[in-house]
Amino acid sequence: MRVAILGDIGQRIYHVGDDAMTHAAVDELAARGIKDVVLLSRNAADTTGRFGTEAAPTIEFPWPYADYQHYLNEILSLLNGEPHSLADNDQVHGLIETIRGCDSVLIAGGGNMNSVYGWLLYERAAVTAIARHLGKAVVIAGQTIGPMLYGADREVAVQMLSRAALVGAREDSSLSLGRELAGSSVVRCLDDASFLASNTAARQQPDDGGHPPGSTPPVASYIVGTFAGNTGACPRDLFVTVVAKALDDAADLTGLPVLLLPHMAVEGEGGIDEAIHAEIAAAMTSSVQSQPIASARDTAVLTSRAALVVTSRYHPVVFALDGGVPTVALSLDEYSDVRLRGALANWGLADFALPLPSLLDGTIGQALREAWQRRTDIAEQVQSLRPQKLTESSAWWDSVVGTLQGKPAKVQSPLPHRQWVPRGTWSAAADTARVVFLPMAAELADLRKTREHLEGEAAAARDELQGWFNSSSFRLVRKLASLRTRFRPRKAV
Repeated sequence: MRVAILGDIGQRIYHVGDDAMTHAAVDELAARGIKDVVLLSRNAADTTGRFGTEAAPTIEFPWPYADYQHYLNEILSLLNGEPHSLADNDQVHGLIETIRGCDSVLIAGGGNMNSVYGWLLYERAAVTAIARHLGKAVVIAGQTIGPMLYGADREVAVQMLSRAALVGAREDSSLSLGRELAGSSVVRCLDDASFLASNTAARQQPDDGGHPPGSTPPVASYIVGTFAGNTGACPRDLFVTVVAKALDDAADLTGLPVLLLPHMAVEGEGGIDEAIHAEIAAAMTSSVQSQPIASARDTAVLTSRAALVVTSRYHPVVFALDGGVPTVALSLDEYSDVRLRGALANWGLADFALPLPSLLDGTIGQALREAWQRRTDIAEQVQSLRPQKLTESSAWWDSVVGTLQGKPAKVQSPLPHRQWVPRGTWSAAADTARVVFLPMAAELADLRKTREHLEGEAAAARDELQGWFNSSSFRLVRKLASLRTRFRPRKAV
């Protein structure tokens, strides 16, 4: 059986989380006998080298709203046999042939089912439409769905999710929205890469990104910090200052050095996370190392072996919890709060996701103190849930493979578990800040997206008007108007 797998991979800017989820998908399918896969990538040669599998080009959607909406409509017209403007050498034709040569399609997990990353939402919608047009089964693995879906994006999501035979939602809010959009084919699951760190460490094979013994620092001998280049509504210089202080305080509390592990950067050039990590390190007084970006597998293992993790990114939380590491996450907006709080809630630790104001008012320091002081309790919480989570994850991937093979989807709902209760007042303070901050952040995101839509519509209108000005019809009208003016009788004086 041959399966096409779409992940957000092969980009010039390496993204640890996206590669991690695709690695996990390849591993899980291989463990169930499916080793004939083709990864849909923006750089097929690079992807083959990283994953050791066949790869083929995916389609790249333009970033402007009007452009990616138009491109999807053109692809759908092509599939429906309707008039379209796609050239014979358009990239979509190659993708159609790639999918035609496969038996089914798996869309790897991610946080792309929203208007914030509209071009990625539309890419997945196009791949799903092509696969279903060719009669191929489609499974969509662990996703964050929404929370922001504006205008036509919502209907695009409805059509895409409804065409899939099985959809995984990695948070309760994503499950609720997914079922509202597409019904019972949307089910609960963990993030694809939930056990990538432990699975990679168990393999201990340097040639596939694993670590040979002795190549990493001793377990629990360092703090991991990972921060996105985006600082949300907080000015960058202020964000750097307060994060540096929080990490210095954590280092003083634990007596451990800080290791800054980036998740997005251009390999060999830096930028994104590496850039802000350099600024944070320069502002710190304690022992700190700002590392260059490493592979998804290496980063997962290093994070899972830390003593404490502090992050504004999603996958450090996933990797840390795989190792039972106490983790404090910082949500910069509603979208990141849904993901970070959801990832921690999957292990009963939702309160350790704090909103941005908690960084500025010092609440995050209290959370870090309790996470460290009760690290044994937190590890026991995670370890007590681990057998259940492993069983549920295995059952989920069994169902994914069965559905890809054309069998009816059979997925059992995860068992409920208790949420860990903090002792400090910091949790209540964070909840209060969340009530005020997140609606404001959502409103700001809404305004930004509305502006993007309006700018796209204005650009399309300008292009249409310019096209009319350049047309032979307009030139004829101008000529007739000139003649009419020339021969119009003059008024008597």
